[in-house]
Amino acid sequence: MHWLLGLLLLWTSVALAQASLTVPLADQASWQVLRYSRIPPHKVEFSKAGLQIAVDRSAMPLVHPLAKPFATKRIRVKGRVVGSLNIPAGRQGDEGYDDYVFRIGLVEPGDRTLGSIQRRFVAEWVRKLYELAPPGSGISGIRFFNVGADKAHLGRKRQHPLSELIREEVVALARPDGRFDFEHALAQPLPTIAVWLSSDGDDTKSTFAVRVETIELLAQ
Repeated sequence: MHWLLGLLLLWTSVALAQASLTVPLADQASWQVLRYSRIPPHKVEFSKAGLQIAVDRSAMPLVHPLAKPFATKRIRVKGRVVGSLNIPAGRQGDEGYDDYVFRIGLVEPGDRTLGSIQRRFVAEWVRKLYELAPPGSGISGIRFFNVGADKAHLGRKRQHPLSELIREEVVALARPDGRFDFEHALAQPLPTIAVWLSSDGDDTKSTFAVRVETIELLAQ
């Protein structure tokens, strides 16, 4: 474990030299557009206006690997959603209602790795997640920060019941006009090797569109 601690300290010292990082939402070449098996994909458009995600009872991951690890202390996100989820009040996150209009995930390095046999049986998105790890290391998981639908859920945290790799927290709500504009501070800087975006409508058979206008990671 000493090598891992040393590696994380090195990454932190390098990342602190960079105060902020703006995620390039117009540059399609810098993103991995993945698919889940047996779930329809979104229609996605990269432009100067931002990243447009058209959800039609669909779900898919959008992943931006970072050129080098970044110690994230705060995240800033701006965007807008047109349409809404088909979710009864208070049920978001429950079985059958586990859809969110927007989740931003920070992929954290760690010591979890996949063996050659495991790789044959895990889903593609899981393989891709592990492939984000720097050579000779692994991952810890994804920390998601969600735009929720219910004010009572603000601040709610959980380990996702379907994956030990995913932890999430509801940190913001969309306004009545659909806009979301939030800044969220983490308790401790989080070593980040990729940004993972998710908008979901497959559970609730929902149709909506999200335009992500700004994503910024800050070291302080």
